[in-house]
Order: sequence, then structure tokens, then C-alpha cells
Amino acid sequence: MELTIKKIIPFLSLALSLSVSTLQAQENMFDAIPKMLRNGEVSTILAEFSDQPQTLAQIYVNMGRPDKAHNMIQRFSKAGYCNVEPEFEKVSGKGLAEELLADQKIVMINENHFNPAARAVALSWLPWLKAQGITHVGFEAFEPDAKQTEAFYIQEPMMSNLVQEATKLGLNVFGYEAETPAPKGAGFVERFEFRDKQQAENIVSRIDDAPADARFLIFAGWGHIAEAPLTGPNLEPYRVMGDFLNNRYGYETLSIDTTACSFEGRNKDPLATYAYRHDDNIINVGSVQNVDIQLRLPMAPADDPSYFRQLLGEPYLPNIDKWPENASVILQAYHPETEFPADRVLSEAGQKLPLYLNSGSYHVTLHDLDGNLLWDKRINLRKK
Repeated sequence: MELTIKKIIPFLSLALSLSVSTLQAQENMFDAIPKMLRNGEVSTILAEFSDQPQTLAQIYVNMGRPDKAHNMIQRFSKAGYCNVEPEFEKVSGKGLAEELLADQKIVMINENHFNPAARAVALSWLPWLKAQGITHVGFEAFEPDAKQTEAFYIQEPMMSNLVQEATKLGLNVFGYEAETPAPKGAGFVERFEFRDKQQAENIVSRIDDAPADARFLIFAGWGHIAEAPLTGPNLEPYRVMGDFLNNRYGYETLSIDTTACSFEGRNKDPLATYAYRHDDNIINVGSVQNVDIQLRLPMAPADDPSYFRQLLGEPYLPNIDKWPENASVILQAYHPETEFPADRVLSEAGQKLPLYLNSGSYHVTLHDLDGNLLWDKRINLRKK
């Protein structure tokens, strides 16, 4: 593999510590969100996180509105560390990943939880990843053997479709999230390492149970894929899942970061990716941790809620007279046989935003944001 130039972003530890502490403090609420979303209890969810911008951005993404996370994503995209030198060569992100995939047994891709771009790209990559020999896909999104449809991350439309498409392609889909919480009173480093060591152990267990020629795609958030320890809020080092895999369990991974330095997605190409090279070096300018490749992905424009969700199918809007003109609503479609979300979108007062659905049968509901059911129907869609 070529020499990789890496640059670590100081505020990553702050972003990670916010995410971890928020998840710990709001654990019961997060567990309840899938059912609350299904029941349309949006006002309650939004009120719970009104003072937590990073988590609120993630909540809006789960409601089909990545455009509402635009300002938050810009914080990770517009700073000086994202600047590149004129001599750097801009190359296809997918092309670079294909070039380096080779015989790697484990490919790790991370994501920014409030930018669905990585989920959209991974969804589009699944067929060629399978053709390259990937047999298993592991998700941080749910615990081993847990009911997938009840996981918080799975409520976001792109993630839900990513999991379902991997299953349809015959890939072995599994969750590797930690099942045992950190001890009470644990500090940042102990809490993070306690979780990530379990994640690595769960992945290793799957590898041990798989055929010798099995190859794994591991989908994770933020710094979990780092191949070396990160630095915490007090400048103390801490170990993460990718570090454990590489340096405790002896697996060489191909790590692909997609979380930093997104670009404005104005060209209606939500699958665009690019990277930088200089001579024989991969240039990871702005990468948030020790990784092999940094890919830059688009962010949803602030005025385009459909930017990523348009990939899911044709627009569908029920023709009903119960759509309130002066109130916000949430429109949702579920697969009746699996209960997986197919798509979901929050429309503010005066808006009528469509779902994006492929041919098939769906259970579609419309609620106001206080959870009052306005419309409920099973539908069958066919290609036009």
C-alpha cells in the first residue's frame, strides 16, 4: 500500500466525547425512539434534544431531512485543515478504493451519523464489493442477535436500505455493537475503550466462525475505524475498535474515512466521491484519524431534502384530503413483512414532501407531530 499522509483534527475528540456522553445520558430515550417515530411522536423527540445540536442533527436525518444538518456538517468541512495544495491530484474515490481493495480481508468504512452520504455511497457500492469478494457486512448500528428494526440508526432511510440491500444480495449481515455498558463512573477513556474492545471482539468472533476465504466490510461511525489510538479531550490516548483489530488481534485492515471535508452537493450527484494523491502518496488532508484513505463526499444542500433519498426510488405522495395545510407532519413507509423503514420524511407547515419508493408493498402512515394518526393504508406500487 502506498505511503499515506495523515493529519489529525484536534476537535474530533470533542465530537466523539459529545456523542458518547449524549448516548449514555439519553440511553433510554434512544431505545424508545424507533417506536416513537412509528407513532409519529416527533414533537416529544425534538424537544428532548433541543439543546444538543449534534444529536438533533442526527435526529433530523432519521426523519429524512439531512438538509437540516447542513450547518452542522459545514463545521467539519469549511475549516482551513480541509485546504489542499495546488499540486495535489484529485482522483475518483471509488477508483482509489477499488485499486487498494486487493486481497484485504477487512475493509472498514466510517460515517458521519448526521450526513447520510456514506450510507448512500456504501449502498451503491455493495454490488461491486460483493463482486470483489466481500461476504460479510458488520454494522455498529445494532447489537449481535438484537432485533435490527428496533435499532436507532436503522430508522434513517439510507441506513435501513443499506442493511436490507446487503441482505438481498446474500451477504452475511451482522451487528457488532457492544452489549455490556461501561462501569458506572467510568471516565471518557475507560468508557470508550470498554465499548470498542467489545466491538472488536464481536468482529473477531464472526471472523473465527466464518470460512477462511470470507471477507468483511465493517461499517462504523467516526473514529472507531482508526488504526492507532486517538487523543481524548484531556490529551490522553485511548484505543478504538480499528486499533484493537490491527494491533491487538493482528488483522490488517483497509480503513476508509468519509467524515471530514464534505463538499457542497449542488450537482445532483449524491454518489460523487473523490480523494487526493501526490506522486505515489495518498493525501489525507483533513482526515479525522489514522486511516488509509480519506474520501470526500457531498453534503445535502440546505434547500434539497431529497438529495440522497431520491436514490431510493420514485417519488410517492398519497392523494389524501387529510393533509393539514398549517401544521407539520411526518410521512412514513414500512415494509409490512419485515417492519424495516423504507422511507420517512418530515414536512413542515406548507410543505408536501414525497417519499421515495421502489416497486413493492408498503404500510404508509401520516401523523401530525403530536402522534395523531391522519392516514393509514397498505399500498402496492408498480413501476410506471
